[in-house]
Amino acid sequence: MKLSVQECLLHVGQQLLQVSETGSLDVQVLIAHHLEKTRSWVLAHPETPLTSAQQNGILNATARIVHGEPLPYVIGHWEFFGLDFHLTPAVLIPRPETELLVERAIIWLRAHPTRRKAIDVGTGSGCIGISLAVNISEIHILLTDISLEALNVAHMNADSHGLLGRLEFIQADLLDGVSGPFDLICANLPYIPTPLVNMLPVGEREPRLALDGGLNGTAVINRLLEQARKRLAPGGLLLLEIESSQAQAVTARANADYPTSKVQILKDLAGMDRCLEIERPELFIHICPRGEWMQALQAGMYQDKSLLQDGFIHCSQPEQLLDVANRFYRGIPDLVLLSIDPDRLTSKICWEPADGTLFPHIYGPINLEAVISVNDFRPESDGSYHTLHQPG
Repeated sequence: MKLSVQECLLHVGQQLLQVSETGSLDVQVLIAHHLEKTRSWVLAHPETPLTSAQQNGILNATARIVHGEPLPYVIGHWEFFGLDFHLTPAVLIPRPETELLVERAIIWLRAHPTRRKAIDVGTGSGCIGISLAVNISEIHILLTDISLEALNVAHMNADSHGLLGRLEFIQADLLDGVSGPFDLICANLPYIPTPLVNMLPVGEREPRLALDGGLNGTAVINRLLEQARKRLAPGGLLLLEIESSQAQAVTARANADYPTSKVQILKDLAGMDRCLEIERPELFIHICPRGEWMQALQAGMYQDKSLLQDGFIHCSQPEQLLDVANRFYRGIPDLVLLSIDPDRLTSKICWEPADGTLFPHIYGPINLEAVISVNDFRPESDGSYHTLHQPG
């Protein structure tokens, strides 16, 4: 007996409600898939009769779902951030809560129009990186995954959205072998504790590699936090999805690894802690006589006279530097600018006011590995400074 859409909704819906809390929605998705229509079309045409092929396809798919196979794998695709993604059992099924990470990344990218180099670590289906590329037309994104099968799925999805020219794909274990720096690092890594993965049905239905976060669930996240320290650009943003119970632990780890960065936890629509956000500060800049810098290279560290006189080395952020240079360094020859990564400093940093403006002060010598570039700093013909970096 052939069923109508309405009869199929009722018949199949009853079966799916036995195995899914969203059985009513699942049957709509299932019927829409086999009719090659939208869910809204299905609901608006309940009287439509199903063909024999459609009916058999729906009933066979229902049997697979009832026996434990996830609906997205059965139909081979799933929606995320308003886009359709091809899926196989080699990749994690995209979840709505991950859209928080994408939303935050898009807001940040739009507020920082010069920041367009990004990486999606452990990309799986590519849903994060591809969603960003669809919404930020100028962005260039590297998609990585340890699984070659997962990368193949991501490549297929990038192709279906016409993005192959703007995306790169590398098989890698997190950031191993990947060079930076990146303005934006995004990742939805495995974060379920191993003992819990063994107990949950999802551990049998979806790729364990994308679920198992080690004994406490944070092993993979901690590895990425450590690796990203050398690959996140000054002023860049790192976004990691987490499990809500891990917020305190990952925040403590992030504060230890990124002591001068802004670290916060973002909540999802259910009010649960869902995303770790780390925003790295811009570089600190210190004006230095070339002779002092050459002495520092021989000594293995840098400390100028102000450290002995005032107890600290005065630094500026890029937007503060020209004012400092024009007020205090006019007429002093042969200067260089030290660009300092504050997260690589071993000495203490304090933000202290001068004439009502906060400046970074370094209490102790500057270790040389924290100095990421040295540039000549020359005045204009009138002795004033107009630009930060001039070729030497």
